[in-house]
Amino acid sequence: MSNQPIIFSEYIKQGIIVAIVIGLALFGFKSYRKHQQKRQVIIELSSHASESAAFEQFYQENARENLFKSMHQIHLGVKLGLTPQEVLDKVMRVDEALFSSDDLTELPIRKTLIRDALLSNFDNCVKLGLFSDASNIATLSKGEFPTIFKGPAIGEQAVIQFIIPSSVLPGVDKLLPNLIISPPTDPSNNASTRINNFEISRAKKLTKSLADAALIERAAHQQVVKFYNELTSTDPTLKPVR
Repeated sequence: MSNQPIIFSEYIKQGIIVAIVIGLALFGFKSYRKHQQKRQVIIELSSHASESAAFEQFYQENARENLFKSMHQIHLGVKLGLTPQEVLDKVMRVDEALFSSDDLTELPIRKTLIRDALLSNFDNCVKLGLFSDASNIATLSKGEFPTIFKGPAIGEQAVIQFIIPSSVLPGVDKLLPNLIISPPTDPSNNASTRINNFEISRAKKLTKSLADAALIERAAHQQVVKFYNELTSTDPTLKPVR
């Protein structure tokens, strides 16, 4: 009888050890699974955020699909505990040879254009509530137009607008940095259908960046600047924008 407390004590100790081992195993499995899911997101997004995907699409439809699919992958990364910036930092991690020799923390301009465009569009998706519905997320994963769940345009489909119209710079509608996920423009609102100084400044800045990245010729950049300067000079509501 005197040995029974000792035996029970050993059983309890063994039970505790087994429970700890099982707990650690489950934690390790969950951590490994989460790590693999993050890795898969990075792999998928890397293909959508590549230079060929961002700058070498044959058709505008393909560029749009690529952007929506990128938004879906960033959203998956956020659900796994990463910030959008962290997701893209992992995607943009490249060999040191591709970085500036003067500053290894600075991304090449083409990758900076891709990162900034994806971050800006992800923010737009959040503002429009595009991740608020499971069917919407499935729609994004297919590269199709999602439905807006926040704001005045609730219930309508999101659209793709362009910083620089293709009528001003042919082919620019297929470049990722030129695409903006937006609510549809209200045709009854004259103010929303007219270009403003901010949009002109943004178009000029993007055109310069495209030229700096050797994605367009300097002559094309100058033509775009000339177009907007002439537009500004003929519209009394617009102030000159450098």
